[in-house]
Amino acid sequence: MYKRQPQLAVRGADVLVPRLARAERTAEADDTAPAWSRGTVLVTGATGALGGILARHLVTQHGARHLLLLSRRGIDAPGASELRDELTELGADVTVTAVDVVDRAALAEVITAIPADRPLSAVVHTAGVLEDGVLAQMTPEQLETVLRPKVDAAWNLHELTRDLDLEAFVLYSSVAGLLGTAGQSNYAAGNTFLDALAEHRRAQGLPGVSLAWGLWADTSSIAGHLAEADLRRLARAGLLPLNAKEAMELFDAAPGTGEAVLAVTRPCGAAASRCPCCAAWSAPRPSAPPLPRAPGPRPARRSPSGWPPCPRWSGAGR
Repeated sequence: MYKRQPQLAVRGADVLVPRLARAERTAEADDTAPAWSRGTVLVTGATGALGGILARHLVTQHGARHLLLLSRRGIDAPGASELRDELTELGADVTVTAVDVVDRAALAEVITAIPADRPLSAVVHTAGVLEDGVLAQMTPEQLETVLRPKVDAAWNLHELTRDLDLEAFVLYSSVAGLLGTAGQSNYAAGNTFLDALAEHRRAQGLPGVSLAWGLWADTSSIAGHLAEADLRRLARAGLLPLNAKEAMELFDAAPGTGEAVLAVTRPCGAAASRCPCCAAWSAPRPSAPPLPRAPGPRPARRSPSGWPPCPRWSGAGR
């Protein structure tokens, strides 16, 4: 059985393999839910498709009243003024600012300018850029284009806010970093950094969660370039698109799991709502094919009662 596993971890007398396991809601889930209505919520990549979905969700479902929406083009980005007006009509005070989050000094200026009566209370980093290519032919420019909005931007956000009283620090990562996806080695590396940063913040007693998203049904710069053949290939690998409602249900469920890194996807057609997955190491079983990547040793979790098992990834227990 061990010969068929691409990765093994030896822990004492146990031989473990990487699996996706259903993350469970902790007993303290209600107490750990962020208060999105307190202070100002900063969202990067806010004028993109995923940022817009999140901003609407925070206002309509969580009563967020002060949003600072950042993007490189700001209000000049397509749909930015419409998004601002829509959120304003819903009762939110919305500021759309043009800033490259990679520019530490510019970002620091934006954060410092947040009014004292509505201090920064949460950060959600959704920004990301694709520049796919085969690893052997990857150029330094392709690496820089993808890594800077992930690595440099996230680290700037971390360092500039780590002394603030934040309710949440959420990083939009990708399953590319957990599973590996063809032609996206640079994107996988950038997202793996986000996963590690969330773990790093948790180790320092700071809020932090990295959401490794799978496919979104809503077209965006991240998934909209995929051809039908690409989508079929990913479906065969067990990744099916999430619609916006499913995605936001999982976004809300994530803090209640207590996990720093979560794979947020709908594997093999399973009902995704309320049941994100966490990467884990567990004893190998023939019924559970392994994942190529996992962020590190963590005990496997069982599915909580009432959540349907995930067909492809079931049987991942110790």
